[in-house]
Amino acid sequence: MELSFNELANTIKDKEVFMIIGNGSKNQFKDMRVVKGILRRILKSCMDNSVFLYFGDAANEKKPDVGLLFKYVKEMRPDIKIYMIQMDGAKSWGVPSFVSGVYWHNDYTEKCKYGCVIDGKPYSNTKKWVSLHRRIRNGIKKVYIFGGGPVTLDEYTMIKKYNIPYEYFPVERKYKGDSKTKVQMGDSQREKVGITWNKI
Repeated sequence: MELSFNELANTIKDKEVFMIIGNGSKNQFKDMRVVKGILRRILKSCMDNSVFLYFGDAANEKKPDVGLLFKYVKEMRPDIKIYMIQMDGAKSWGVPSFVSGVYWHNDYTEKCKYGCVIDGKPYSNTKKWVSLHRRIRNGIKKVYIFGGGPVTLDEYTMIKKYNIPYEYFPVERKYKGDSKTKVQMGDSQREKVGITWNKI
């Protein structure tokens, strides 16, 4: 189901709204057992019929990143609604079956297609969730951060700016931000977790 911004805002305005951000396809997750354990604990604290905002990362078992967590959310808590916010240039990628509705937008640039913060201003998907937070009655209740890269750090600045509660999990990544070089057992904790280590 396609939704306008206003329709999405009205649909979720009285719900508890959550976000999950973190490792994308260039980092991925090293141990999904650890990640799924954290996710189970999170979901136990969510009210019935809560909402999660999702930003289109692929839910790929072979490349486990933040997108896969939303598939697990739906499997573990079928009552939870997942709404996708994504640029309309990605329509050809399709919409996962766990998504209840999608808001396509054209508010992005070539420099910032998927989400970022430049000179203190949010763009693309980041701009849209910030706008939703300001629009809905109780705002975003909490953001769960699973490691992450530069975009995660950008979004963290907005989380702090708007005093949104968050919880950070320094989960280990599979690759060193290039989707090629594997993290090794002897690497430092900074290398194992990535750019967010000691910054969130």
